[in-house]
Amino acid sequence: MAKGSALRAEGNITLRTTCVHCGKSIPAETGYGVLERETWGLVGYKDGKKTVFPTCTECYEAGWRPPEFVWN
Repeated sequence: MAKGSALRAEGNITLRTTCVHCGKSIPAETGYGVLERETWGLVGYKDGKKTVFPTCTECYEAGWRPPEFVWN
């Protein structure tokens, strides 16, 4: 049975997603980067419905935000 990081996104390629802005492969879970956070779940709207947009650290730090970004 797999243990530890093999069960978390950074150690398991089946638990990855892509940054909605640049297409980079990132962990599907947020807040579990070893040294820094790799994935930001930013909330905005798509087709009138509130949606979580997976975003990589580079796009987040560059200021990219989804349509109708929700701060809270």
